[in-house]
Amino acid sequence: MIGNRRFLGRAAAGILLFVGCGMALPSTTFAEIVGIEFLEWQQHLNGTARVDSDSFKGSEVDLQDDLGLHETDYLTQERLWLHFTKRSYLVATHLASQRTGKEFLTSPLVFGGVIFAPGDTIKSRLEIRQDSLLYRYDFIDFPIFKLGIPFGAERLHFRTEVESSATGFVGDGSDGGTFPVVGLALSIQPIPIIHVSGEAEGMRVNFQGNDYRFYDARGQVEFHFAPFVGLNLGYRRGVTDVNLEGLGKLDLTQKGPYATLTFRF
Repeated sequence: MIGNRRFLGRAAAGILLFVGCGMALPSTTFAEIVGIEFLEWQQHLNGTARVDSDSFKGSEVDLQDDLGLHETDYLTQERLWLHFTKRSYLVATHLASQRTGKEFLTSPLVFGGVIFAPGDTIKSRLEIRQDSLLYRYDFIDFPIFKLGIPFGAERLHFRTEVESSATGFVGDGSDGGTFPVVGLALSIQPIPIIHVSGEAEGMRVNFQGNDYRFYDARGQVEFHFAPFVGLNLGYRRGVTDVNLEGLGKLDLTQKGPYATLTFRF
């Protein structure tokens, strides 16, 4: 309940700022060159993890039931794009998350080469960093409808650890990689002040010795009362299933509503 109030409060603050900016700016149309987007995401994370070592294969654990990690978090993503020709965009995105938790063990747990006994209380941490650089080309470009293909590179990095409250022993692992992605993006503008858009990128590939199955999709409605400022409300879902040589295996689902504030220049 408190988390929902926090999310709604941030969205309301964004609306007030958006309205204030919109009243101060002209409403004529223009062609943007640079865009900046700040996305506030009420993210729900579920999944499983296994962290191996040279000595032991790790236990496959549930992030909430076994590690006690918080399911819901509030994340801020930054996105910057360059609109350098009528149909072409270059888009850079950064997103980072960090979750912690605590759990009482009822069965043995092997994590990062350390064996944790039943009856121990563990402290856990999971850090995820996600960066991308995409080129998008709109092969259909009408005033009320655009359809394009984004493609480029996605960078994922994971770090996770479990610490014993009884012994102080820590089992951890970290790894990541960069791999290609491709997707589809569309935008519909039924009336000048409203844009409806959706996009998805992903790939299933074995790259640099690691297996990746990844996709990230979102749909949104943008309220665009002024040429330089937009407010988006939408929903986002992403799946990351990776088998990393230096870490183990992660199978994650990230989803939830979001609000963004967008500036165009």
